[in-house]
Amino acid sequence: MVDNEGRTCVYGLRHQARCLTTVVADADHNKFLVGSQSLRRENEIHLLEFHEEEFEITSDVFQHSEEVLDIAACPMQSDLFFTCYNKLTSNLIQSKASLWRMGKAIPEDSETNLQSHTPVATSLPLENIFEVDGDATIKKVLWDPKKALTGFVSIHDYALNVWSFADQFASSKLLNTFEFPSTSGPLTTGAWNPHQSEIAVGKDVSISGWDIKSQSQTFNINEAHSVMVRALDFNPNKPNQIASAGDDCKVRFWDLRNTTESIKEISDHTHWIWAVGYNRFYDQLFLSSGSDYQVNLQSIVSISSATFQYNDYDDNKSEDEYKEIISKPTDGLVRTYDQHEDSVYSVAWSAHDPWVFCSLSHDGRAVINRVPREEKYKIIL
Repeated sequence: MVDNEGRTCVYGLRHQARCLTTVVADADHNKFLVGSQSLRRENEIHLLEFHEEEFEITSDVFQHSEEVLDIAACPMQSDLFFTCYNKLTSNLIQSKASLWRMGKAIPEDSETNLQSHTPVATSLPLENIFEVDGDATIKKVLWDPKKALTGFVSIHDYALNVWSFADQFASSKLLNTFEFPSTSGPLTTGAWNPHQSEIAVGKDVSISGWDIKSQSQTFNINEAHSVMVRALDFNPNKPNQIASAGDDCKVRFWDLRNTTESIKEISDHTHWIWAVGYNRFYDQLFLSSGSDYQVNLQSIVSISSATFQYNDYDDNKSEDEYKEIISKPTDGLVRTYDQHEDSVYSVAWSAHDPWVFCSLSHDGRAVINRVPREEKYKIIL
């Protein structure tokens, strides 16, 4: 058996790209969705699958005429996803969103496919289920991470819209709207709290939280960053914790019960940070990527749900027991991945293997990496 430790698997799109997401609903495979971004050519949705034993990436390609600005996979049904895209209407560019369903691949020559290991061209239908109503400034759609397929949230320049599904996913109905003042910059990003019905949004340099059931504000962090907030992610295993990053090249972690100051700050990037992501299995592992062409894997065990697991120092421990403690995870930069040659706009952990992740740079390069074996063993042993 070949040892693939330290190897990287790369997949190249024909067009530029900036959005990537995990196919959360498929926990049996390492699957990711990538959307291309081209102004002059037909765009595409690539469904990537990383095969660990063969150490290769296979793909299915779907046609998506408009450039894809964001993509969000359904947490319950692996064939459903939203895209946000720019649409040219009457010489005006509008930012819209649609719900799509992927069709099954139809081999052009089933006999050849059975007898050969060579990939065979396929015809891949993509069904547009409905286009989201509302103004033409949609930049992000969020699914309920608790896997309740009752509705979704759309983030606009100056509004947060809450929707319910209608007619068995055939359409949507607007339930309520949170409006934001246009006196400062537009909303830049958002995240849905997996522990409760709360949406966090970034606006200019600040972060705020909103309960979509009670329609009330839950928190506000003024000047969370010195310049624009670009990325947010809630800790999937530890309530009341959120990570933020932005153009000040910093990642900050916040305890939402007391937001006077951040509980941790990381400054390992040298340019704007576009994406952050907790590992949903082991939240002490944390990814970030930015315009410095780098992906950073951090250990944040001191503020993770695993904190007490490793805080077991005792004066009465033997030398061998101390050696075991020393080998446990500690805070710090685990590894910097520098296989990209352009801004890295997205990172995503696999829903299947907790040690696998994908990153995407603007030049259309998707890169699969894995957590170093040494760090993995520190966590599981």
